Amino acid sequence: MIKAVLFDMDGVLVDSEDLSISIGIKYFESRGYKAERKNFLSHLGTGMSDFIYGTASEIGAEVSVEDADRFYQEAYAKELENTVIAMPGAETVLHNIKNMGIKMAICSSAQRWKVNANIKALGVDPGFFDLVIAEDMIKRNKSNPDIYLLAIASLGVDRNDAIVFEDSRGGVLAGVNAGIRTVALTTTMTRDEAEHSMADRVIRDIKELEGIKDAKALEDCLFPPRNRSLLYGASYIMASGEPIRPEIINKCIKEAIEVRKSAYAPYSKYKVGAALLSAGTGLIYRGSNIENSSYGATICAERNAVTTAVSAEGGELGIDLIAIASEDSPPAPPCALCLQVIAEFSRPETEIILVGEGNVELRYLLRDLLPKPFVFPTMRKQ
Repeated sequence: MIKAVLFDMDGVLVDSEDLSISIGIKYFESRGYKAERKNFLSHLGTGMSDFIYGTASEIGAEVSVEDADRFYQEAYAKELENTVIAMPGAETVLHNIKNMGIKMAICSSAQRWKVNANIKALGVDPGFFDLVIAEDMIKRNKSNPDIYLLAIASLGVDRNDAIVFEDSRGGVLAGVNAGIRTVALTTTMTRDEAEHSMADRVIRDIKELEGIKDAKALEDCLFPPRNRSLLYGASYIMASGEPIRPEIINKCIKEAIEVRKSAYAPYSKYKVGAALLSAGTGLIYRGSNIENSSYGATICAERNAVTTAVSAEGGELGIDLIAIASEDSPPAPPCALCLQVIAEFSRPETEIILVGEGNVELRYLLRDLLPKPFVFPTMRKQ
C-alpha cells in the first residue's frame, strides 16, 4: 500500500517550464545572445546549472549561473504575479492525498527559491508537505537516484511503499534507479516517449487522479492488480478481471469523442473515433478512421485503435472495453470486419459502447454484436 508520494514539481504539479524558457530567452537576449525554445528543452528538469550552461553551450554563449540566477529571481517573481502555473486538478489531488494520511514530498531539481514560489502558486505553503527537497540538498541531480533515495530515507518509508510522479525522461530514470514505482506524465514527454521511459505507469496528467479519495483506490488506479491469466480472443493476458470503474468508462468515451475530430474523411465526410481500454496495462489507446482514394484501403477507427494498442503493448493485447463515437443517431455499430478484429483481442463480455449525435449512448457486449466470431482451428479447444 502507498505510504508516501514523491512529486517532481515542474510538469507535474505546476507548469512553469514555458515561463522559465521565456525568461531564459530574455536573459540571453540581455547578454547579447539569441536563444530559442528548442535550445532549452533537453535541459529542463536538470537544475539551473545545466539549464543555463547546457543552453549556453548549444548557442555558443559565455555566461555565468550566478548572473543568470539573479536575473531569474527578479524576473520570475514579477512574471508569477500575473501567471497561473498550477496544473488543473493539482490542488485537489494534493488535499485528497493529504486526507488519506499518505506522506508527501516535493523532489525538485530547481533552486529552493523557485520551489517555494511554485508551492505557493499551488495555493499551499511549503509546510503543507512532509518534506521539500530542492537542488541545494543533493550533489547529483536527476537522472541520478539521489533525490528520491534521500526522500524515502527522510520520510522513513520503504521504497516499495512509495511512488514517484515525473514528467521528464531524466526524472523517470531517477525514480526507477531508486527502485521506486514511477508514474510518467505526458505533460512534457510525448505518449511514446513516456511509454518507452521505463516508467511503471503512464498517465496524461495529475488531473486524472482528481476523483480518488482513498489510498486503496489510488493504488488500484495506478497499479491495478494483475493476478489472473484470462483468455482474450487468441491470447492469454494477465488481468485483474475486476469491474471497470465508472470514471475509466467515462474517460474512454471522452477520448473516443475527442479523437473523432482527428479523422481523415475527405470523401465520405463521415468521422469516427474509437478508444479502447487495455486489460493488461490499464492504458487507453485511440484511433480515428483514415480514408483513402482507393476506398478499400480505408482504415476504420476501431482497427486503427487496435493496431496502435498491439504495437504499443509488444504484440499482446486484451481489450476490456472499446468506445466508438460517430455522428449517427442512433449510434453506429462497428462493421463486421472491425468486430472480427476486436474479437481477436477480446472476451465475449468485452463491453462496446456506441456514442452518437447528442452523446446518446448504446451499450453492448461483444457477444451481442458478434455471437460467433471466427476462431483459428488451433485455438478452438481453448
